[in-house]
Amino acid sequence: MVSKQAMTPGTQGAAEFVVKSRLEDFPLEVVSAAKLHILDCIGVMLAGLKTSAARIAAEFAQEVGEAKEATIFATGGKGSVVAATFANSTAASVLDYEDGHIGAIPHPASVTVPPVLALAEREGSPGRSVLEATIVAYEVGLRCGLMLCRRGGQHTTGATGAFTAAAGAAKLLGLDKQHAAEALGVAGSTFPVAYGHVSPGSGAMLKESVGWGATTGMASALQAQLGFTGGYTPLDTRTDGTDPFPYYPFDGKSWELLKTYFKHYPACRITHAPLDAFFYLVREHKLTKEGITQVLVETSANGSRLNTRRPISLQHAQFSIPFVIGCAMVHGRVTPTEMAEERLDDPAVLEHAKKVVVQQNFDMDALWPRRYAAIVHITVSDGRTYTMRKDSALGDFDEPMTPEQVRDKFRANAEPTIGKERAAKTMLLVDSLEKVRSAKEIVAELCGSPRR
Repeated sequence: MVSKQAMTPGTQGAAEFVVKSRLEDFPLEVVSAAKLHILDCIGVMLAGLKTSAARIAAEFAQEVGEAKEATIFATGGKGSVVAATFANSTAASVLDYEDGHIGAIPHPASVTVPPVLALAEREGSPGRSVLEATIVAYEVGLRCGLMLCRRGGQHTTGATGAFTAAAGAAKLLGLDKQHAAEALGVAGSTFPVAYGHVSPGSGAMLKESVGWGATTGMASALQAQLGFTGGYTPLDTRTDGTDPFPYYPFDGKSWELLKTYFKHYPACRITHAPLDAFFYLVREHKLTKEGITQVLVETSANGSRLNTRRPISLQHAQFSIPFVIGCAMVHGRVTPTEMAEERLDDPAVLEHAKKVVVQQNFDMDALWPRRYAAIVHITVSDGRTYTMRKDSALGDFDEPMTPEQVRDKFRANAEPTIGKERAAKTMLLVDSLEKVRSAKEIVAELCGSPRR
């Protein structure tokens, strides 16, 4: 048992960062990155609204959330800020298309942007407050995630995302340092622990407990505001020299937000390098799906488990290398349209998925988990084989998506749901977020209601 006196004030330091940070304190590149991550997450959430998981989460949220405080986008109705957080975070994560961070929170946006938007809508917060809350949420949550992982804890979005949502909510609520620390402490005492951090085997809708992680963080801040107290967080480290894991300080020099990546395909990140290599070989050698006889994918031990040829759910499909490459062969692209629930039984995709073989390569294991690498071999009907190795995928640190590529992704995700005009308006609002008078302006565009 370690006494509080033997612990560094890591949570207190995080709380001070939450309370004292102002938009002017953040480097321009951090603010610009935050806007892109907000935009990307909104688009991914809109694209996910028509899925079964999003609809069920919205129905549940409206049943349990009596207060009409924040918009539940899948229904257009309103519920409590806690209920809206659950529904909208679920929608933001259901396509496995949101951003990611290697080593901390697998998908920080889905446990940051929906809760921040929900509470900002309730509070009528200006856009600059949304930006501040988003940045402190990323920085606090990602540091908690890094520490939790280093200490052998849960490397899941829901577990570590509870701290992200709590930090963002504490900022928007204007909590003082002690109450902000208690918000993080309550999250540290109650965050969800998912059995298995992915769902390749079961096809479960609860990917990494995202909805509950964000909800836990929101509830933690609201409880702390009323005086509820919590315990330690992963940021609290021993001062007696026995702790091998000093925590990451909030020194204004290192920004975890800048170490995140965007996703180019709506599927598990492990599938991305194989897809990039497959598309390159097809373009370079002018290959056709009819001429391809086999696609051999060499990947890590974890990647080799993603070998289901006939997925039973959308989530199951997202963790299937054969299925996503089958989509690529048949359609020439992999977007939410090709990965839709109603297309899981597409006979052409399933037939071509049979051509895909996945096997472990120990060289790929050596790069895990910093890189999700793969080697792809495509064999054609005349016996020739074309090979490409990809150690990273589009969106990674050494191959980042450009801001315009992220905006293109937003348009593709948002326009089918809210139309070109509202999508363009939303993009303008996010690009100039520090000048937006109220978050309700953004919400009005997303739910199709007239601006007030």
